[in-house]
Amino acid sequence: MIRIGQYGNWAAGALVGIAALLAHPAAAQGNGRVPVPPDGVAAFEAGEYGKAAGIIIPAFEACRAAQSHGAACTDLAKAVALLVAVAGNAKTEPTILTAQDYIDTRVGRETEDALGMLAMLSSYYDRVLDMAKFGAVAERRYALARKLHGPVARSTVLAAVSLCVVQWNLGKGQAAVELMTPLHGKLPEKTPEEMELAGRVYDCTGTAYYSMDQNREAEIAFRRALALFERAEGQQGGKAIDVMASLANTLRRLRRDGEALALAKRVEGLAKPGSEVLSHIDWARAPTSDPLEAARAEFAQAEARYGAKSPVTDMAGASFGIALIEAGRFAEAEPYIARLDAAAGNPAIPASVRIKLLIGRIAMITTQDKGRFDRALPVIEQLVAVAKRSEAGSDKLLIDFQMYAGALLNAQAQPARAYPYLSDAGRLLLERIASYRDFDAAAQRETREYAPVFKFKVATAWRLAQR
Repeated sequence: MIRIGQYGNWAAGALVGIAALLAHPAAAQGNGRVPVPPDGVAAFEAGEYGKAAGIIIPAFEACRAAQSHGAACTDLAKAVALLVAVAGNAKTEPTILTAQDYIDTRVGRETEDALGMLAMLSSYYDRVLDMAKFGAVAERRYALARKLHGPVARSTVLAAVSLCVVQWNLGKGQAAVELMTPLHGKLPEKTPEEMELAGRVYDCTGTAYYSMDQNREAEIAFRRALALFERAEGQQGGKAIDVMASLANTLRRLRRDGEALALAKRVEGLAKPGSEVLSHIDWARAPTSDPLEAARAEFAQAEARYGAKSPVTDMAGASFGIALIEAGRFAEAEPYIARLDAAAGNPAIPASVRIKLLIGRIAMITTQDKGRFDRALPVIEQLVAVAKRSEAGSDKLLIDFQMYAGALLNAQAQPARAYPYLSDAGRLLLERIASYRDFDAAAQRETREYAPVFKFKVATAWRLAQR
């Protein structure tokens, strides 16, 4: 369920004020600022972004050239940033950074205009899925919003949620939870706008818990978010439907399959045909008659939306590669395997994404060679190393894959390599079980599921002792 950019544009709410500026360019006349060209505004409102760029960006450049001092081009800078945030791609990053530099140097780094610019820059990096840069901007935006407006103002809460999204995407789920929890119960919930904002806080909290496999806590947060979104926008609202899907996935993890399926069917009934949210509950839908073509279409859509070099496209390519392998078309799958290996080994890609790519690679290997987990051992060890080094992997992930690695190494008569994996998996499992409430069914289930880790550990210790 966890997806980069899952929430779309969390920053979108903060763009409304700038969009209003575009709709009413005459407002700039009274403050000595050069107004945004009306034909550029008209093109923007019509969704003709290329035409708008051809008008607004040259106007900003001409203004900067003519006005070497002062802040007369401020509204044009904000219009440029809004345009790039809404419709730009990776190539337009210098354009929005130029607009931001203008605001920082001509208006001030700690002004309302600077805060608005940071909201648009956050939106841009969220949309092009550059999590590292998104994180730095989100942190600055949150700090400035707190300084200008206090901890619970709408602009500050929007900035906090944006930072929360970055944190769980980068594998920092606990930091995201600690950021959101102080806002629980502290925000007004009287108007639809207030309920929607509070719902975002609980939604991001739930996703952060989910990213750490803390599913009971995730369920509580998602249910609270769902109640708020339904009050704010009704059952058919987009945010309500999205969080229903998140809750269905959480219930499925908790092995409450009946409840999960019922909620997933509710999502199917409410969502529009072709909605992205339906892909989040594809486990509940009837299998497609041609899974290979479905995977091919998903890959093509990801490439068209995110670009050929995006990690999201790499993951879609992995799914397509697996589908090719399952269809016995091994030669056709090779380019996708090579692409996946390159992306998984790229340190510039966030660790949480690399972990997902490595899991996809393991799935490819075990699909191609049924029952040959030993061939996946190098990738499993790579995954564990990335997860530990970055702290981006959940405890459950580390238990799972360290148990696999330890068992495989033990079977290969390599107890010295196996023992550290099994020892750490056992430690994490005991800590996880200890965190559950007494007589919790989930604790009993996990005890049965992972009991072999202790058997493997004892066998490995015996081999080492014999040596």
